[in-house]
Amino acid sequence: MSPYHLFVLLFLLVTACVADTGDKSFSETLSRQHGRTTPVLNEILFDPLQSSGDELPDQPDFVEIYNPGTTAVDLTGWSIADRPSATGKVNRYFFAPAGGNNLLEPGQYAIIAPEYSGQVSGSRLTTFYTYLQGSPEARIFLVKNYKTFSLNNDGDSVRLLDANGNLVDAASYTPNWHNPANKLTKRISLEKFNPLMVSDTPLSWSSSTDAEFGGTPGKANSIYVPPTRSEEIFNLSPNPFSPNGDGRDDILSISISLPAGSYQLAVSVHDATGKLVRRLASGTPAGPVTRLFWDGRDDSGQPLPAGSYRLTISAAGWSGSRYSDARTVTLAR
Repeated sequence: MSPYHLFVLLFLLVTACVADTGDKSFSETLSRQHGRTTPVLNEILFDPLQSSGDELPDQPDFVEIYNPGTTAVDLTGWSIADRPSATGKVNRYFFAPAGGNNLLEPGQYAIIAPEYSGQVSGSRLTTFYTYLQGSPEARIFLVKNYKTFSLNNDGDSVRLLDANGNLVDAASYTPNWHNPANKLTKRISLEKFNPLMVSDTPLSWSSSTDAEFGGTPGKANSIYVPPTRSEEIFNLSPNPFSPNGDGRDDILSISISLPAGSYQLAVSVHDATGKLVRRLASGTPAGPVTRLFWDGRDDSGQPLPAGSYRLTISAAGWSGSRYSDARTVTLAR
């Protein structure tokens, strides 16, 4: 086991009541910064998907911050900076110039991205993350005259500085902060499990599990978990379900809840004889909360007959933890 994985395991044992293999539920309390009122780093994309050889919109790199306080924060004059080079050079990006509305309200997210024109309309950010177009919830701050930030793919530091140059928050990431189950991490952001977890540690971060965009700038992280949880690991709803196309109870929802961490997930469906009929996940990268769906079909796309089916889950955590469970669901026609 690597030192990093050993560190993660010890952290989970200290801060959470982590279930042993076969348990059906768990309790967890995250280690957080209590009383924090200044903005915190919450999401980082350092290896965006950009290619001149396709017709797809380029994805910009970005940094997202979150205001956990109870009052608005004026970001005028604030900046983000990378790690100083061997010669002491620092790349610093001022994202909130004077003269604009630079208030970040309580509970609001701010996305900081490079955009040469400095215009939000038609920017790479709103073109790639289409849900940001016209979204009133997120604040967008574009750094004019830059096409990219100098955030290295092999590891760097993201530092949030106030108008006086004081350090507000920082995270010195490496590619190992990603979920190791991801074979490729290009276009996938690093997200925090909870904004108030300490930023400068791999224990607080993992890969975004957003399948469509690879990240969630401007909204709650895909791997977000509340500070305290007591959860069942495996839930099926509705049970029974009836995939007959009448628009009622056609799809089985499979909810999987695990302690904060990075996982590799396997979920399969077996018929009454024990035969494997459907793989819903096989070595799939997963975060603390995953939702899958079953339409009552086998792996070849054929409808399965009515009857009882056994769904099994196996989750391997990169901290060394293991979780398994099985539930029976009735398929009605």
